[in-house]
Amino acid sequence: MKAMVLAAGLGARMQPLTSLLAKPALPVLNRPLIHWTLQRLRRAGVRDVIVNTHHLSRTIRDAVGDGSAFGLRVRFSHEAEVLGTGGGPRRVRRWLGGEPVLLVNGDAWFDFDLRELVRRHLASGALATLALRPNPDPASYGPIVTGRDGVIRSLAGRPRPARGVVSLFTGVHVLDPAILERLPAGRSDSVRDLYAPLVADGQRLLGVRVRGAWYDFGSASLYLASQLALLRGSRARGPWLVHPEARVAANAVLERAIVGRGSVIGKASAVRRSVLWDGVVVEAGARVEGSILASGVRIAAGERVVGEVVTKAQRVKL
Repeated sequence: MKAMVLAAGLGARMQPLTSLLAKPALPVLNRPLIHWTLQRLRRAGVRDVIVNTHHLSRTIRDAVGDGSAFGLRVRFSHEAEVLGTGGGPRRVRRWLGGEPVLLVNGDAWFDFDLRELVRRHLASGALATLALRPNPDPASYGPIVTGRDGVIRSLAGRPRPARGVVSLFTGVHVLDPAILERLPAGRSDSVRDLYAPLVADGQRLLGVRVRGAWYDFGSASLYLASQLALLRGSRARGPWLVHPEARVAANAVLERAIVGRGSVIGKASAVRRSVLWDGVVVEAGARVEGSILASGVRIAAGERVVGEVVTKAQRVKL
């Protein structure tokens, strides 16, 4: 089976972190986000993956390589101009072939049973099957409305508002790649320009409520909160995750902290509810709380950092 990871976004809401790395390359529990995605795809039986890129594409290529580390064959489709969630797959329509393919947004962390999603798609005869979750905030996440049979009636109010079971779209879907030929060349959106017109035409699209974790990294605050939530379910030996190549002073305090490779946490310092990338130095007596520190940042002895995103060039409030 083939899959495509959509990784060509600009990451504007994640600045200043995405001035350093494309969003799919951001570290999540000390691994690039896209590593988790590729691992899930391989587990689902995928062998060939294409990743579209635009912003800081080299950071994604460096994180992925040729895919062999994940048991995959990975190629890239670089977009000089962002083509969108419809235009990106449309551009590689020929490579996708004739069998159902998985499309996955590269800016979220998920742990669904993708094999079951594919099975449901194949059994349904639908042109596309969308992985859905309960929608706690329809104002932030455009509601997907289905009947009790799972057939999609409306997507973010398109082609018209409808009543039924309200969910959010996780950005994970299975589709018959032939439907991409309905899209023109150039920029397009998979929901607005493909799925909504299909529903309007009376075509069958399926929504499947999936179980398992899903975290949206739509902003720096969500990036931090999601990792702290993931930390609770990780195999960390305590309420923290420290890379084996980091150094933490014996009397330093760590509480719900993620510490990257080569980072140094000094004597009598404290790091709480924070994410530290690789190569961060927190000097003696410093305090870091509810913050994100990017690679190479040094926090001076006795300094206090609360609720900030800190890079070597910039500091902003979360």
